[in-house]
Amino acid sequence: MAKKTYVYLGISLWILTVIFAVTPIWPYVFYRLSPGTSDALASTIGNLTNLSNLPNSTNPKQEQILPPFDPSLPEDNGIIIDKIGVRGQIHEGDDWDAILKTGVWRVPDFGIPEDSRQPMILAAHRWGYVTWTNSFRTLNSFYNLPKLAVGDQIEVIWNQRKYIYEIYASETGDKISDYSANLILYTCELWNSPVRIFKYAKRIT
Repeated sequence: MAKKTYVYLGISLWILTVIFAVTPIWPYVFYRLSPGTSDALASTIGNLTNLSNLPNSTNPKQEQILPPFDPSLPEDNGIIIDKIGVRGQIHEGDDWDAILKTGVWRVPDFGIPEDSRQPMILAAHRWGYVTWTNSFRTLNSFYNLPKLAVGDQIEVIWNQRKYIYEIYASETGDKISDYSANLILYTCELWNSPVRIFKYAKRIT
């Protein structure tokens, strides 16, 4: 009886070891087996048919106090989320298919930190592309976006000024429900799911 127990225990430990070993590289294996997945996900992220239906009223224009200009900050606009290791450049343009291959994309026709009448919306792949290195994936993907909680902070470097935002709400769905936010982050929930993960944040400095 004791021998069988040890056998079952050994098998269980072996299975757990395999699971823990495979989990970090699963996205890489999945994309190797299904190379078209990244493009399908890019389409899901970039397709803003539902996201761009702004309500008639947006945030009223208010006189905004900008953070101090800091010449020591990078000239490239970027985002820093220390909790999940994101530290990447914010890319601009209408060609979301190409831009998402380079990292974080700012959805055009929405806000920027200097003008808060509309939210600034940033999107990125959850898993990325098979050509991405692990370090690039950590810095430029929203893989760990679900780990962000209310109260967590996000830094945005824009025109060499540092803006700090704090998350106040999260949700999953196929469209944005709260356009009163100053900053909205989103990514896909699963590999080819139309469901997105949203994080809503207000500027605090």
